[in-house]
Amino acid sequence: MTFHHTLTYGLLSLSLIALWLPAKETKRFPVRLWHIFCVAALGCGLLFGDVQLSGLLSIAILGVSCYCTASEQFTKPVRIIAGTIMFVLSVGLSLHVVPGFSNPKVVVNVIVSEGGIPYSKHLNFDKTLVGLFLLGFTCKSLLSKPQAWGRMLKQAAPISSITIVVLLFMSFVLGYVRLEPKWSALFWFWAWTNLLFTCIAEEAVYRGIMQRFLVAGLAKYRYGATIGLVLAAVLFGLMHYPGGTKYVLLSTVAGIGYGWTYLRTQRIEASILTHFLVNCIHFVFFTYPALATALG
Repeated sequence: MTFHHTLTYGLLSLSLIALWLPAKETKRFPVRLWHIFCVAALGCGLLFGDVQLSGLLSIAILGVSCYCTASEQFTKPVRIIAGTIMFVLSVGLSLHVVPGFSNPKVVVNVIVSEGGIPYSKHLNFDKTLVGLFLLGFTCKSLLSKPQAWGRMLKQAAPISSITIVVLLFMSFVLGYVRLEPKWSALFWFWAWTNLLFTCIAEEAVYRGIMQRFLVAGLAKYRYGATIGLVLAAVLFGLMHYPGGTKYVLLSTVAGIGYGWTYLRTQRIEASILTHFLVNCIHFVFFTYPALATALG
């Protein structure tokens, strides 16, 4: 990884971490540290070619739509339109179909597990910005106090445990992975990018936005919360279709577990940590990313 990639994505990482720091209030608006790191990361991205002007336009539209959706000073029709733009653009950026970004490929065809498919990794500026903006603009109650973290972890632990056991058992039975405890020098890089650039963005979209709005919209119906949770999980699973049918099924089951955790705790941090813990156990104890035979 080059110096300019380290600088750009290091600043982007700091902007995500800063989301959980308290804001410094002023007379007009709260000044947050994540704004500063985000602007610095965008500047580096433009300077070094990871972000083009068309990408900057998409980022600006996403930021404005997130702000309008979350702000009660706008009328309901305006907020609905803004929310629709926010959602469509978030999914597009997460799937890398919006032009204007040159996401560097920093890991190329590394064999992490014997018999596993080669592992490659891009640093995704577009997808990461989605998580940053959705949480930064639309989530007003991120955890900051140790006591609140403790309560959330206590609530989430049983559901997270069930999710991990069920999901990894299914992966084993379906022949997607096999038990293969290992330690790889790649782990720390993988953990950094997986938590900050993957788990946060995906949970912000599929739980923090999609599930939250589906559950709210179906609240007047019997089992509305469950239906909203399952619908969001199915869409989350379908997002993983490039990995094959088994991957879609496992991702859907994972989405149900993450959604259940979020529904129970009402904390996006719970689903993010459950998602990350599942991925960590997968990486360290099982074939990663998957057995080559699973894709046949």
